Amino acid sequence: MKTIYIKLSEEEYKQLEERARKEGYVLVSEYIRSILLSNESQRTITRAEAGSDLINQLMPKLEKKVIDFINPFTAQLEELKKKIAELSERIEELEDKKMEKQDQTTNKPLETRQPQSKKDDKQIQQQSPKKTAIEILTEQGVIFESEVKLRDPDAFFNKLEREGAMIINTEKERIALSREFFEEFQNKIKQIHSSDKEETASKLETREAKLFRKLVEEGLAIYNSEIKGWEILIA
Repeated sequence: MKTIYIKLSEEEYKQLEERARKEGYVLVSEYIRSILLSNESQRTITRAEAGSDLINQLMPKLEKKVIDFINPFTAQLEELKKKIAELSERIEELEDKKMEKQDQTTNKPLETRQPQSKKDDKQIQQQSPKKTAIEILTEQGVIFESEVKLRDPDAFFNKLEREGAMIINTEKERIALSREFFEEFQNKIKQIHSSDKEETASKLETREAKLFRKLVEEGLAIYNSEIKGWEILIA
């Protein structure tokens, strides 16, 4: 503990003593101590407030510096997003073109000849429009992956699905169905009450029978003894 000595005249001491009594202090020394400590606390608060003011002044500048630093990266990210979107569109276009080429190899184009022209006496060959994959599926009702030769099977079946076809994924292959074909197939199955798989298949058309056997093998067609009929477990 350190001791502080203060020299006062008698008159000054009396004034100090009078102030101490008014403030409720018995000892003058206690009064002096309270004044000193009070001033120190006030100085501490003042310093803290000054520090807070300094921080408040610096924050806007700091925020601006951070924003200026981040902005170039933000612009680069936006540009990268734009390029990715353009690349995705380009890939989609390439897939569509590839599908068109596959359709051309899958279907032999039909050629028709126009009648001989009386003007130029030449024969003009006209090629019929090439059918798309969804048009072929609509005609056939069902396409088994094992029956077609495709350079890119994934693109073929993905395109069919985007255009509204039903796609069944089995362990061995994928099967594409038109909605109309599947609805008719279900209606026929409901009319058959035999629990024998082959007997049921014999009452269906060839491609329907093949589809039925595939579904039974995959557990997607089961016989329900309660309703005495087959259930097709495809959403």
